[in-house]
Amino acid sequence: MTHKVKRLYINETEVEQRFIYPLLTSPGFLEIDADAIQPKSYLAPTQLDKDAGRKSGYFPDYSIWISGQPVLIVEAKDPIIQSQTGFREACLYARHFNSRFKTGVNPCKFVIATNGVNLLAGYWDQETPVLELNVSDLKVGTKQTQRLVDFCGNSILENHATAFRARFGTSRGVKPATMVGDQALLNAKRPLNSFAADLSPILRRYFSSTDDESNREIAAKAYVSSAETTEYDHVLEALLKDRSSPRRDSIVQSIHTSKNEERILTKAIQSFHSGKTHQGQLQIIQGGVGSGKSLFARRYRDLLEPQGLKASNIWSFIDFNASPPSLKGAERWLAERFIEGIERENPALPLYETEVQKGIFARRIQQRKAYYELLRKASSEQENLGRAKDLAEWQNDVIGLAEGFAQYVTSINKSLVVVLDNVDKLDLQSQLDAFQLALWFMQKSRAFTILQMRDETYERYKNKPPLDTFRSGIAFYIAPPRFIDVVKRRLELGIAFLAKEDQSDREYVLDSGARVVLPPGELGGFLQELYLTLFGRRANVARVLEALSGRDVRKALEMFVSIVTSGHLSTSAITSAARGEGEVAIGEFHILRILMRTDYRFFSDQSGYTSNIFHYENTWTKPDNFILVEILYFLAMNRKRVGEIGLEGYFSVKRICNEIQKFGYDRGDIFSAVNYLLSRQLIIADNFSTTEVDLNDSVKVRAAGFMHLRVLCERIEYLYGVIVVTPITNETVYTQLAEYVGRENTRGNISATEKTRAVEIFLGFLEEEFKRVRKDNPIIDDQLSGANYILGRMQSSVKRFFDHTTHSTTDRNELDLA
Repeated sequence: MTHKVKRLYINETEVEQRFIYPLLTSPGFLEIDADAIQPKSYLAPTQLDKDAGRKSGYFPDYSIWISGQPVLIVEAKDPIIQSQTGFREACLYARHFNSRFKTGVNPCKFVIATNGVNLLAGYWDQETPVLELNVSDLKVGTKQTQRLVDFCGNSILENHATAFRARFGTSRGVKPATMVGDQALLNAKRPLNSFAADLSPILRRYFSSTDDESNREIAAKAYVSSAETTEYDHVLEALLKDRSSPRRDSIVQSIHTSKNEERILTKAIQSFHSGKTHQGQLQIIQGGVGSGKSLFARRYRDLLEPQGLKASNIWSFIDFNASPPSLKGAERWLAERFIEGIERENPALPLYETEVQKGIFARRIQQRKAYYELLRKASSEQENLGRAKDLAEWQNDVIGLAEGFAQYVTSINKSLVVVLDNVDKLDLQSQLDAFQLALWFMQKSRAFTILQMRDETYERYKNKPPLDTFRSGIAFYIAPPRFIDVVKRRLELGIAFLAKEDQSDREYVLDSGARVVLPPGELGGFLQELYLTLFGRRANVARVLEALSGRDVRKALEMFVSIVTSGHLSTSAITSAARGEGEVAIGEFHILRILMRTDYRFFSDQSGYTSNIFHYENTWTKPDNFILVEILYFLAMNRKRVGEIGLEGYFSVKRICNEIQKFGYDRGDIFSAVNYLLSRQLIIADNFSTTEVDLNDSVKVRAAGFMHLRVLCERIEYLYGVIVVTPITNETVYTQLAEYVGRENTRGNISATEKTRAVEIFLGFLEEEFKRVRKDNPIIDDQLSGANYILGRMQSSVKRFFDHTTHSTTDRNELDLA
């Protein structure tokens, strides 16, 4: 009877694409979210499939996934094959999937089969379909369509998924911190160490100063040129490589500096100066936050600008750190800062002498010539008075003064070079407003205007207003130097400063209560030893520091200051290092604790530079301590593969949701987890957003994210540190862990053995969670899961501590081999 019905579709492919997919997704039909629909190639073959010789997963044409589980199987057949055959196969597919779960637990409840002539719908464990419908009757608003919607429409599938999820229950985690003071505990800070006060002058001067004099000294004596920058190890180099590498629609030239010269900017300024007419030129210099754009500009002005250009150029630096809250309508502010910059950078220029002022206001003076002649006829005193009043009025017009000065510079055959400094530190909208302001200023002043801009802002908005007006320009790019190189050069300056300035003995009270006296200069010895501890030996702590700071030199220097001044750094260790005794070593665990906590007593999301990769939000649908781990692991293991946008290591959020839901996770939870990782700067987005991505955006693991998996999860200090804010569902476990946290809160610290015992309890909980969750969601091979990986690393760390063994250098880590 089936074959007497007119065929609407030619073959199985047409049935799939022209009938089934619209039936599943279209309004008025089943209205299933397209992201929930997976093709037959979705899952790799299980061990059962491999044993049977299958090369692809044992799955049908479509499977519908909700909350990490397939709830509906859809099988398509060629019109010459009866739908009943497809229905039996769909039931087999569903049975095969349900068989992975424990008895009585069957997520895959519904099946549909069609050959494009008729459609059968029913339950996975019944041979007879519940519905048998003619495809020609399935139109919007028909009774037959409504019967299908009532049986397995989207709301029905959602209800089934909710009921299925409820069978396992969803426990909400409790953080041990809530048992020991909660937010008050996490907000509590630890005083800086007793050496911080004496070290603060050099730290302010060489590591965090915005003072112009200090910046000049750093640019002159501690600048790391391109030729002097050393290389990262091959893994970090790949992870830290420039994220804003030129795209096809970009013209970007990298700036390279040697000790004494720079050619790219020099060529651009020379070309500008030699031009027959000066219409002004806007030159964007972009780079990551903290990449050294300001320092480069200062060094170029003071040391690298060729002598021939020095005689031709008049410079001004305008610091946007002090800009008004809104740059809309900030023209007067910019003109004022421009004049101040002219005075500061060119102290020998007689800006306010009569002849210079005549040159600045020459056009206005010419326009008033007839008026002055009339005054002169009355008396020379009247003329002089009129000129003086005009001059005073013009000087008060700061925009006119700035424009007049620019005209004067051109009239004496010189060029204006103006640096809009620290624009990259502003928020996104302010950076765009600064660009508009730069265009206005360039037109008014006809200057060679250098605008510093964050690379992510430039790349995201270069083809949109207002940046699209610069599309024909060539942007320059500055690659930041390595953390290790920058710190070394600045420490050399600091130690020399201490040797010169520190001429008196200093007395300190150690954490043991003892008093010690350090003679002049020995604090420099501490800084040298600390540098060797961090960078002078083959240790993972240097890799962690460089990974956490990325290529943000400003952040890297901030991290170093935190380490030097932290109250978590033993004063006994500092004194021992300063004297060169080494009796009380500064260990890796000291550094990790500081990176995690800075000046807070305990770790939290607000406390330092690391993140808790066991985190989840209780508001998520299916909270789980491994969801962040699985996302990071997927990205880390695939970092050398090309993703959807054709770039190595970048995968769409939609792809990540598809991959991670195989472990039973809810897609909404995965999406939230991706955005959490983005906000914590463990992953990077192709759209350069640091706050939010959508399903069509692509992301890549950052060096920081990789290092959390590769190194930190093997360190007892990190694992113990995150315990305080990790949600735990087992009351016995979070109560026990809270006791360790409370003990440290009371005593100020606990022993390494106590920390490891706490980590052992935490590990036991995670192992049980792993077994429970995977028993509830036995979908794919866990040997390739992030949870399996991280538990293995934690187990090894605990075992090494209690066995008193060291980490084997021959241990082949799968993340290194990926």
